[in-house]
Amino acid sequence: MEREKNFFDKIGSLVPGYAGYAERDGRRQCDKLLREKVVVVLNSSEKNISERIASAIKIKNYEKLEDYEECRKKLNTLSSKVKFAAYGESAYFSSNQLKEDELMSIYQRDYALLEKAIEFYQNVSNMDIPSIASRIDDIETMLNDRNEYIKRYK
Repeated sequence: MEREKNFFDKIGSLVPGYAGYAERDGRRQCDKLLREKVVVVLNSSEKNISERIASAIKIKNYEKLEDYEECRKKLNTLSSKVKFAAYGESAYFSSNQLKEDELMSIYQRDYALLEKAIEFYQNVSNMDIPSIASRIDDIETMLNDRNEYIKRYK
């Protein structure tokens, strides 16, 4: 079932190139939602680490607290980096427009980031501190690669 066109859709259908612009805008929104999901998953992982810290305090096992807290802070910083990462977009009148395959590559990178974050979340409760730190570094490297890819086309 197709929705009824609103006033702006009708005007947009008269403007050459508007359909492509609207489609790209929809993709940007999808990209944003995907990265917001990554943030939610990373925040859940951070909560898991915070619970491990609380448990260690409760049983007076203070030797690993600093290491857990370092991992928690690192994960919190990573979550903020994902949340505020550059979008796969370019200005409408820019001479340097992202092409369809470039946008698709960005979306694939974001999806891979989500998969890695979910895998981390599913396993973090069974991981030791060096493994946690290593996985966080892996996710951060993926994000940095994604951001560098975008910079090449902006």
